[in-house]
Amino acid sequence: MSVNGTLSEHQKAFLKILMGHYDSLKEHLAEIEKNLEADMIPFALQVEQLSSIYGISTTASCAIIAEIGIDMKPFKTAEHICSWAGLCPGNNESAGKRNTYLSAWYWRIKQKKGAQKAIVALARKLLVIIYTMLKQGTLFDESCFEARRKNCEQKQLSRYIRELEKHGYHVEVQA
Repeated sequence: MSVNGTLSEHQKAFLKILMGHYDSLKEHLAEIEKNLEADMIPFALQVEQLSSIYGISTTASCAIIAEIGIDMKPFKTAEHICSWAGLCPGNNESAGKRNTYLSAWYWRIKQKKGAQKAIVALARKLLVIIYTMLKQGTLFDESCFEARRKNCEQKQLSRYIRELEKHGYHVEVQA
């Protein structure tokens, strides 16, 4: 009967129960979000900092802050917080909105080591970024990665030139 667009009384009653449950869940969610928003007022700056990272929502920012706090003093370095979170190099456990540095970085790692290791590596990299942002009180700045990428490319180019020159080639770099 429901295939024809009509519902039996039993189906209507069941649908009414489901819709009541859904409305109740929406009310509870709204209450939780209201309380969360009030609880996070003292951490508005840090929520804004973390939300500036592409792919981290306000809700995720709140969850991160609730888990690690905003005081990075207990963690001497970014490596310490990564270790605490179980995201140390060699951890083989499995665990955006645009083509960002982090997105490109993830895909490079995925091609080399597979999806699960790339996910853990990305989580670790994000945690290092979050640690640094909270410690320094800064917003996420994608442009610093562009400068780093160019610097790495220049170093790689210099290594190639030195290697060719060691083999007797003369290399002239054109701008």
